[in-house]
Order: sequence, then C-alpha cells, then structure tokens
Amino acid sequence: MFGVVQEENEKPKVRQTNNYNFSKIPFRLKKILPWLGLIILIVLLVGYYLYKNYYRNYNYIKVDTDQYLVYTKSSSYNSQNMRNEIPFINIDSLDAKLVNQTIEEYAESFLQNKDNLFVYDSQVNGEVLSVLIKMKDYSDGYSYPEAEFHTYNFDLTTQTLMDDDDVLSLFDVSSGDVSEKIQKQFEEYYQKETEEGYLIAEECNYECFLNWRGINNYMDDVHYYIRDGSLIAYRGFSIYSVFSEEEFFDDESYEFKITD
Repeated sequence: MFGVVQEENEKPKVRQTNNYNFSKIPFRLKKILPWLGLIILIVLLVGYYLYKNYYRNYNYIKVDTDQYLVYTKSSSYNSQNMRNEIPFINIDSLDAKLVNQTIEEYAESFLQNKDNLFVYDSQVNGEVLSVLIKMKDYSDGYSYPEAEFHTYNFDLTTQTLMDDDDVLSLFDVSSGDVSEKIQKQFEEYYQKETEEGYLIAEECNYECFLNWRGINNYMDDVHYYIRDGSLIAYRGFSIYSVFSEEEFFDDESYEFKITD
C-alpha cells in the first residue's frame, strides 16, 4: 500500500561514491612515493636529533658543548673541609665572558680567607638562565658567618645579561612589591622571635631588631633568582646579636619568595 511502484522502463538509481581508484596513479609517481616518504622520515629524524642534542641542550650557544650550561670550573676546600665551587657560565657571549671573569676574580679574593665558603646554584626556567652565588664570610671571627649573595640572569635567546627591571617585568612586579614582601617577612621573623623567647618586646622593639640585622633599607643588596618558575629575592643580613638570635635563623632565612 505504501510501496513505490517503479515504472517499467525506469532504471534503478545507483549511489555514487567518491572512492579514488589508486590504480590510476601513473607508474612514475608510484615509484616516487616510497622515496618521498623516506625523505620525510629522514627530515623528521634529523630534526629530532638536532632538537635533542643541539637546541634543547643549548649546544648552539655554548663555549664547550661537552659541558652543562653552568658547570664547576674549579673547586677547593676551606678550613672546615667544606667544598668551594667556582661556576663557569658556558655561554659564548661577551656578557657571559665578563660575568665569568668577575666571578673568578671575586672568588679568588674572597677565598684568600681559608674559613670562607663559596658555592652556587643554577636553573633554567623557560628561556632564562639564573645563577646564584652563595657566600659565607667568616672574616669577622664569629662562629656564625655573614651571608652574601650575587645573582646573574641571562636571556638565552640573546645570550645577554638581564638587569633587575628585566627580571621583575617577567613577573609583572615592581620594586615596591618586593620591598613589601621583604618587610612582611622580617616582621614575621620578629614576631616569631618574641614568641619563642629570643627577644623581649619591651627590651627590643622592631626597630631594634632591624638595627641588629644591619637593615636601613629593605631593598639594599637584594638579588633576584628564578627557581621553579618563582621569583626569589636573596638578601643578606646579620644574624648575630647579644640576644643569641643566630640560633633562630638558617640558610633559608635569606630567601624571600616574591611570587608563587
């Protein structure tokens, strides 16, 4: 009842497909296709090799491709049998050459005191190489040394040294933001010291605390280091006082985390 009656002379409609008949490919093209595939494979392999062994490891900007981007050029031991390590920034640029010369000359002078300690850390974050120099100065004769820091940040795309403003702009922060973070952390140190009995607030207020730390300006001698994608400010200060506060502080006390 609901069927469609086909006219007697009407031919049934056949559905057209778009299947391509590869047998129609010219014989010469058939011979070329395998070679074309081989060439593409070779190009991909060469690209991967260059990335893995040349670009990813920054070999194209290194002085010595057999070494890391930062490596220990020389080492020695201080009077306490702690190892000094002098870094070499393995970048073939004028800025790197000048920084390496500065580090070497400073280390040579600093380590004339056999009690002192000179070590370093380094990290690559994105296209920025950060180098942190950490020094412990025993020249005052105290058992607890003065801590000193220097940092160097290199733009690996240009192999040039970045200044503080360049580094801060990466994190969209200002020197005022840094000062506030450092102040807040010192205020927390003071609060904890009074809570733990190192200081008595009536005997030594916050200004007294800063005076013993040798702090007149929060931004004096601040050095920036990029670690695990975060901006860290290093600031040396005195940990010694008549209140035996040196026991309150440790090596991490000099780190001020500016960004998460």
